[in-house]
Amino acid sequence: MRRVHFRAMGKPPDQEEGDAPPARLPETATDVVLLLATADDALRRAWNDAEPPPGFRLETVRTLRPKAVASHDPTLMLVDAKTAADAEGPTAELLRTHAARCVWVGTTESLDRLTPAAVSDAYDVLVTPVSRAILAHRLAGWTRNIERTAAIERLGRRAEHLAEQNSHLLAQLADTEQAAGALAEQRRSLDEALRRIREIASLSRRINSLDLDQIADVCVEQLPALVEATRASLYLYDAAGDHLILQRNAPKLAIAERVDLHTNPHSPTAVAVRTGELLLIGDFDEYQRTANVVLEREFKERYTTSSCIIVPLKGGGRVRGVLNLADKSDGTRFDEQVDLPVIEMIAELIGASIYNVELYREMEHRAKTDPLTGLANRRGLEEALTRETERARRYGAPLSVLMIDVDQLKDINDRYGHTAGDTALQNIAALLLETVRSVDVPGRWGGDEFLVVLPDTAAAHAERLATRLRKRVHDRPTTADDQEVTTSLSIGVADYQKDESPDTLVRRVDLAMYAAKEGGRDRITTADPAE
Repeated sequence: MRRVHFRAMGKPPDQEEGDAPPARLPETATDVVLLLATADDALRRAWNDAEPPPGFRLETVRTLRPKAVASHDPTLMLVDAKTAADAEGPTAELLRTHAARCVWVGTTESLDRLTPAAVSDAYDVLVTPVSRAILAHRLAGWTRNIERTAAIERLGRRAEHLAEQNSHLLAQLADTEQAAGALAEQRRSLDEALRRIREIASLSRRINSLDLDQIADVCVEQLPALVEATRASLYLYDAAGDHLILQRNAPKLAIAERVDLHTNPHSPTAVAVRTGELLLIGDFDEYQRTANVVLEREFKERYTTSSCIIVPLKGGGRVRGVLNLADKSDGTRFDEQVDLPVIEMIAELIGASIYNVELYREMEHRAKTDPLTGLANRRGLEEALTRETERARRYGAPLSVLMIDVDQLKDINDRYGHTAGDTALQNIAALLLETVRSVDVPGRWGGDEFLVVLPDTAAAHAERLATRLRKRVHDRPTTADDQEVTTSLSIGVADYQKDESPDTLVRRVDLAMYAAKEGGRDRITTADPAE
């Protein structure tokens, strides 16, 4: 068992700028070098506490320069996202050249500054601050991916070497027709193995992505060719509802959009999800007799054979989805010795990539959600305002916003305690969700203020919505210490004016809300059009 050691280095001495070597993977089971290119001492301390898996060595530089990359020759480079976003000249060129082994590190805000191409081309992203457990989990995932890819490439080089030896033997035995025929067959087998290995390596690089559409495209459009399957479908597993939701299928023929596993617990798909084991079915009739079950195959007439492979895709300790492969192009059954090893080799990476996408989306959602009310926070509201004002400007669609202030919330906090004040805010948030449409974006602007973005809504309709909300708040008071606590709202209404910026629209609706408060509270005021 190798022991990991971290070696923190100070700023390297001045060196001449030079071309950095291309990204490389370990030739054998040696240390994986991580080059931490950030001035964030807190991140380095987190690494020291994370108990990384064996084989990792952390080296740090304060300034990312081509010579530093050449000197350390890292397997992966952890680069501060802000540095990457602001990079110019040689540094920007360095990051583009080595994007495939870069892990962008930073807060969600700094990661959002990166271009979609930079995120897509990168090896991974790491959102900070990061917990010790998540960091250790990501380290373990990187270890598996690097070792698996390195093993595939080593196997490819070995196959190339064997192919070269085979060519030499063919030249020596050219005078023997029988030997030449045997060697030609061996060459074809080796070429086929080499082709598969190269394709697996190429697909692995595309699957290792945070783009779910790209992952799905590889699964149903490219991966099936490795086992000569002509039909494929990718489902994502909803553990809470115990059902599968279709993500992508090819060719695009009608199949089940949703598969409820609890209604047919003995189906092959349910068995694969429950056990987490890959399932090869040579013939459905044989499977039904052996398992003593009767299967309802609604779309079985669309398939030309009765053989398939059902692949549970696991990540983060549980099944995240299912990949189905069916109908070999030559009409034969899938082969356990030939086809399964190929699929097993790449299935783990697919599951891990889907899990990484889910983690990233969850962190993105949390970054835009107010923890007290569950509504959008200020960042989420500002993004919605920018998006909807641009749509209104481009297409001439109406747009209105409400600015809502909870009257005398401080008095509730002083009299009943801040828990009662929080409960009042949560009650108003719930009433907001009951009142608005699914396309509307309600959120907490800050403190005791809420903002609601109302696409395709004129000011008159926005006023009626505000009136319904104000009445509901009156009719359904908050309870604190077994007492009813009545709240009221001062609401400003403003509709989008031609070529108006989001900031101007917010200022106008804010002034309208303050006019409602100064007018006696518990009322609705509509803003004047922009000058």
